[in-house]
Amino acid sequence: MLKQLIAIGLWVALCSVEVFATGDKPNGDYPIKDRFAATVIGTPKYYKADLPAEIPVKKYALPGLHSVPKLFWYSKNLHFSAALQEGRAPLVFNIAGTGAGYKSIKMQALQKALYQAGFHVINLSSPTYLNFLINASQSNLPGFLPEDAEDIYRVMELAYQKVEADADVSEFHVMGYSLGAAHAAFVAKLDQTRKTFNLQKVYMINPPVDLYNSVSILDQLLVDNVEGGIEGVGTFLDKTLNRLAASYEPKEGMHFDGDFLYGAYSSWDPSKRGVGPEGRNGAAALIGTSFRMSSANVVFAADLMSHTGYIIPPGTEFGRRERLDYYAKASHVVKFTEYVDHMVIPYLQKKYPGKSRKQLLGEASLHHIEDFLAGNAQVRVVTNRDEIILAPGELEYMEGLLGDRIKVFDHGGHCGNIDSKENVADMVAFLKGGQ
Repeated sequence: MLKQLIAIGLWVALCSVEVFATGDKPNGDYPIKDRFAATVIGTPKYYKADLPAEIPVKKYALPGLHSVPKLFWYSKNLHFSAALQEGRAPLVFNIAGTGAGYKSIKMQALQKALYQAGFHVINLSSPTYLNFLINASQSNLPGFLPEDAEDIYRVMELAYQKVEADADVSEFHVMGYSLGAAHAAFVAKLDQTRKTFNLQKVYMINPPVDLYNSVSILDQLLVDNVEGGIEGVGTFLDKTLNRLAASYEPKEGMHFDGDFLYGAYSSWDPSKRGVGPEGRNGAAALIGTSFRMSSANVVFAADLMSHTGYIIPPGTEFGRRERLDYYAKASHVVKFTEYVDHMVIPYLQKKYPGKSRKQLLGEASLHHIEDFLAGNAQVRVVTNRDEIILAPGELEYMEGLLGDRIKVFDHGGHCGNIDSKENVADMVAFLKGGQ
């Protein structure tokens, strides 16, 4: 439902976004020049990599670390998927971004691209995804990259044991997008001491540099672009739906996908249709709203599982059909930065006495493992110059750290071009040995 709301809602953003349409024939460059619109729309079909419609994917389940509360009865056991080649091949562990599961749209696209290129592929959910959080997180408080990496690494070991009999593996690689990209780097660093896999290549798509900086930016998108902040989200979405209903005349039915949105984007004429009150900030508002909804799930589940008492009184038990109106509202008010400051940091300072907040936040950034990143020729980053989750100076930091091991596209926002021809070709070439 949220994905549909975001798709519908981009209509608001189209009213004053500068148009760089290329017609029916692409010129090879990603066409959406507005970074917020690109983040929401994704890759139009003419620019997408040619991927198979279906590949042989099997879903697996691993036993959880904790007993699952009655409220989460539907999420018992940790799930992942694997697409395995018939013969000997490298295996890629693919880690999802913030709030995303192993079978999200981006994860499926990456899995198809890698399988088509001849790799075994294991797709893993993000530690911030509900199923992972309640089944595989030791602390049930995701967001601290070193501990997230420990959890992911343990899942990687168990997942490989599950498929080992059916997978003839020549070598192992790890990759991820967004938060999953940062996780991939921390996992690879951990593997240098654990040596279960002897990971050969690390591919990072649109990573954050400093996680706290990135979530601060995303938190602020809602505050800056939705009138009334979280209290105004309902009104904002109502305006969005009304605008679409008044403006769109379906001929062959509505299909709320990237191609529909790109068609609207490239044909929008503000002089004829008028500019709505949200203007170009509509897409930014939608991204901020989506992020807050994802982080609200983390806040509620983390509080329930870890018994911090932040919004749920200690000792509270929920049944399978419990009404959660109050707790849903309370968790949506909490910014992700507040979750970090009020739930994660106190837990970490109790576990690691003497470490300051500044030290702990620093350990949840690429700065903490920069020696590993700078000295490892088998690490590659791909990102965009108009990336929305990087603070000023962070792109330049990565360019200085990685040199020719970072590829920066001009446009695409945050993961908007993840399945474009150019991005997929870069990923496959690097994992197959090219630079």
